[in-house]
Amino acid sequence: MILLTACGRAAAYAPAAVETQETLPENADISCEAPPVRPNVCIDRLGYEPGSNKTVVFRGTGLPDTFTIRDTESGAVVYTGATEKRKNIPEGTEYDSYGDFSDFTVPGSYYIQIARYGESYPFVIADNINRSFFQRACLRLYEMRGGTAGAAGGWQSDAAGEAREIETSLCMYQLLLSYELFPEVYTDDTGIAESGNEIPDILDECGYGAVWLLHRAQEQPERSGVCAIYRAAALAKYAWLIRNTDAELADECLNAAEAAWKQGEKDLFVSDDLVAMAAAELYRLTGAGQYLGLAEEYLGNSAKKAEPLSDAEFFGSITYMNTKNKVDMELCNTMIRKIMGEAEGIAELSRQNPFLVCDRGKAGDAAGLLQETLRICVVNHIITNHEYNTVIENHFHYLMGCNPDSICHVSLWDEEMAQCGVVAQEPVQISAVIFLLSELLSGK
Repeated sequence: MILLTACGRAAAYAPAAVETQETLPENADISCEAPPVRPNVCIDRLGYEPGSNKTVVFRGTGLPDTFTIRDTESGAVVYTGATEKRKNIPEGTEYDSYGDFSDFTVPGSYYIQIARYGESYPFVIADNINRSFFQRACLRLYEMRGGTAGAAGGWQSDAAGEAREIETSLCMYQLLLSYELFPEVYTDDTGIAESGNEIPDILDECGYGAVWLLHRAQEQPERSGVCAIYRAAALAKYAWLIRNTDAELADECLNAAEAAWKQGEKDLFVSDDLVAMAAAELYRLTGAGQYLGLAEEYLGNSAKKAEPLSDAEFFGSITYMNTKNKVDMELCNTMIRKIMGEAEGIAELSRQNPFLVCDRGKAGDAAGLLQETLRICVVNHIITNHEYNTVIENHFHYLMGCNPDSICHVSLWDEEMAQCGVVAQEPVQISAVIFLLSELLSGK
């Protein structure tokens, strides 16, 4: 499997250590870690599909005019490309040069070399890389199941108690929104226990999460309002999506969502944006005016504020605009303009970054980058924009290794790469990766 072997050969191209002849004192403190080596040649360590955009980012001054791509096995040069300076980025940026090799489409395993500055990690060019990785990411959640839907259940992570319930709810919510927007990319053959039952595996996976939340609601009903309101939003969304295929479970989820709503809505520590998100889901599911009133009140307030929408406000707005029940069209128009404006802001920040991602000053913040990308995915679904599709691709390449530290934040196969990033250990972040890839695979 060429897709898997490339990830495991990274060590062959790691920078060599520099030897020293100095003798250390007998009682010298050698416990400190060596500073990480910053790479000069950054690529997506997973690889690229033949017809996709392919860019390498270089670090250094006075770079040669050309770079080469070499075959991993033979070392033979198979492609020569030109180095270029990135436009629209601040002066003095370390990684201000790049090379475009999108026209190189031959499947295989390669590395990039540039004179005086070194080599990249290996990567592959192969068909269906995104589909393979998407399937693997979906299977990852199944591997994280904690057993039965009892106290030891739920997707396993470092979170516990209420934190795990909130994490499960948000993971479910993002997966369900992805399925709602891009149902055509989800199949029934991921390799989980429920595969082959003629239900998309992602709904089965979310069903596992829903049953665990139902169990927890019965076992630990006195949760905080924040935990309850997240549960209400996730279970209402799941009930809406399965209402025509599993009416019994949908009714059970609706009852639990309404009970959680009553608990969470009266808690003064629950923020308005969370109430708006849950109210929008329950209004779409039930059509009840009590939910409509609060959704419109809080979303209306969100539309007027100068600062960007929170994740909950963004999610609630999308559901409110997608409901077939009566809504305020003026509010819908106001929200869509705000959402579009914020998406353009993300795109503009990406244009000013040498890696073409929306970096808000938090280096290595994979979770933050994923949430920015998720929003662009939703907007691209609404208005299909070629630039937004490129922004999404660039964010994925960044997360897979085309970043200043060449860290593969979303390692799912290889032991060495697994030590680099933590995304594969966090259900919410895995769901965001799945969301990102579902948009790319949809062909929008």
